[in-house]
Amino acid sequence: MKKMFFLILLIIFLVIVFLPQESNEFRIRVIAASDSIEDQRQKYLVVKVLQEEIRKYDENDIINEIKDNINLLEAKVYGVLQGRKFSMKISKVSFPTKKIDGEIISGGKYETLLIVIDSGEGKNWWSILYPKYHNISFEDLESGEVEFEFYFFEKIKRLFSD
Repeated sequence: MKKMFFLILLIIFLVIVFLPQESNEFRIRVIAASDSIEDQRQKYLVVKVLQEEIRKYDENDIINEIKDNINLLEAKVYGVLQGRKFSMKISKVSFPTKKIDGEIISGGKYETLLIVIDSGEGKNWWSILYPKYHNISFEDLESGEVEFEFYFFEKIKRLFSD
């Protein structure tokens, strides 16, 4: 009987952990050409122009607003980079789990406006554009504010704390 109970518990756990979860989150990721001071400066100029433009959009329809205005956003980035090679597309991108102010921001694949400058070998900046965490942004550097968590352990803790 105990074996059956543990087997059922294991199956339930695996379904919870591995079942794809739909998310309305939309993110932006800007990857610099390199870690040089100039390339990082250009990355932040791109971030700034994107934030200025996207701030004008309706938060409740941010995904459609970005899709509808992708050509305008691309033109703005082109102007900032002054003709430097870059790519811009909307695709599913993997993100790590993050912890900020005691809350877990789930990792996984999210629909993302991805901008890669030149070869994209530098540090990247990313932000969440969905209401609960709207405009929280991260740099891929470790700092005291952002802690990494193991996704599966967090799922297990939530399963047993509910």
